[in-house]
Amino acid sequence: MHKLLISSTLFYPSKLGGPANTLYWMAKSLVASGVDTSVITTNRHIEDEKVVTDKWEDVDGIKVQYCKTGPSCYLRVLWHSWREMKDCDTVMLCDMFQRQILPVAFMAKWRKKKIIWSPRGELMGPALAGNRMKRFYLSMVRRNFSQYALFHATSEEEKQAILQQVGTGAKVVVIPNYIEMPTKLERVEVPSLYFLYVGRVTKIKALDKLIIGLAQSKLFKESKYKLIIAGPDQNNYKAELEQMIADNQLEGRVEFIGNVFGKDKFQLYANAYFSCLLSHSENFGNVVIEALSQGTPVIASKGTPWQSLNDEKAGYWIDNSPERIAACMDQALGLSESEYSEIRVNAQKLADSFDVSKNIGNWIEVI
Repeated sequence: MHKLLISSTLFYPSKLGGPANTLYWMAKSLVASGVDTSVITTNRHIEDEKVVTDKWEDVDGIKVQYCKTGPSCYLRVLWHSWREMKDCDTVMLCDMFQRQILPVAFMAKWRKKKIIWSPRGELMGPALAGNRMKRFYLSMVRRNFSQYALFHATSEEEKQAILQQVGTGAKVVVIPNYIEMPTKLERVEVPSLYFLYVGRVTKIKALDKLIIGLAQSKLFKESKYKLIIAGPDQNNYKAELEQMIADNQLEGRVEFIGNVFGKDKFQLYANAYFSCLLSHSENFGNVVIEALSQGTPVIASKGTPWQSLNDEKAGYWIDNSPERIAACMDQALGLSESEYSEIRVNAQKLADSFDVSKNIGNWIEVI
């Protein structure tokens, strides 16, 4: 039996970001397919009563070590990684710049283990340009791992970013994020009239452009629709957006509701008219699949790898300028009932193509 060790700072049931759940769904499907899978992670963004820390725990057949965050967490991660990888065949690294990842990579190379390195979007965007420490870190990766590890990208756009940062001779495999398909929920009898954004409230998500775009949309201003923003505020960006909402006379038309989880989140998707992800840069965007799984079409920016929304007529893939967003909102609100129903059917079909249970063979082949 092939044995896989996954090293990741976040893992289910962590509430921060999509990768925690994506890894869990992947690992669970690998176990069901006969791959012995263990995970060494931390309890970051996990409620204390949810997991046992510093002790191996069985999570749906996955062997998981949740190292308790604190002064000695880093050393415990390294210790457990060193011991566990002794008997494993492949090590999967699911971060790029977390402090434990490079030492674990060197351990794996010293033990002559296969390495799959998944940066999870950390090599995309402009953040690397002015960061001297990250540039030094990447020089170490290029020198020691560009020809040794197999790098994983979730999209062609991320593949190009990896090649640019790690070296054009690096081996990169493209496998999108797969999810465990949630139950398809029924929409409320009279659907609520809203567009939806789910995710972190932070500048890279370009919510300022979405708000200005709504203010410029003739049909939105004439309608009873509103925008619901669900997710945690970061760096007080919400205050900046609230001022923008006031400046554009959209008071009462944009609502911040904070974090939403579980069934409540998927009901929010199910009832939405469209979901929006208009980020400046995004390596994947699990929220797109989550919305599509409820038959809700998506408006995504060209900073995301979601051209398939256009190709499959399951939404719109557009530039994220306020003018283009406004035009797209007018187009969406101008759809006839039959046109909108067809887009919803297409959205569900597109979501099904990302079902982890139907695609785990792609990962097994790589591992």
